[in-house]
Amino acid sequence: MHTEHLSNLHPGWVVGGWAVAVAVTSIVYLGLAGTHVLPPGESGALWVTLAVAVGFYVGGFFVGVRWTNAPILHGAAITLFGVLLWFLGALAMPRRLGGGLVGTGPGILGIILVQLVASVAGGWTGRRRVLGPDPEGS
Repeated sequence: MHTEHLSNLHPGWVVGGWAVAVAVTSIVYLGLAGTHVLPPGESGALWVTLAVAVGFYVGGFFVGVRWTNAPILHGAAITLFGVLLWFLGALAMPRRLGGGLVGTGPGILGIILVQLVASVAGGWTGRRRVLGPDPEGS
């Protein structure tokens, strides 16, 4: 892709894509909990991962459709923005974000990787949807 340059990265689209991703993740998770697919009181790591994957795919797709330049870079930036906000929240409220809410190190890394793959795939798919299967002619 010829559009993957830092000059094509726009912070507004990153924040907007992250907001869409978090909103869709919340809707999917609440939908799973509301339909009792996710039983109350259980962690449901598989369902949480599914909700995150769907949400961040839609967030990346939103950015890929609206701003077709640098979809992979925007997808990575959406994930890094979420990590930055989590880090700042952990600094501001270390007791609230510790323990069971965040989980273990491998669990956190797994969710970050799911966010990264889903948002990049969504951005790439959104760009392909707008420009067609081979926009560069290569």
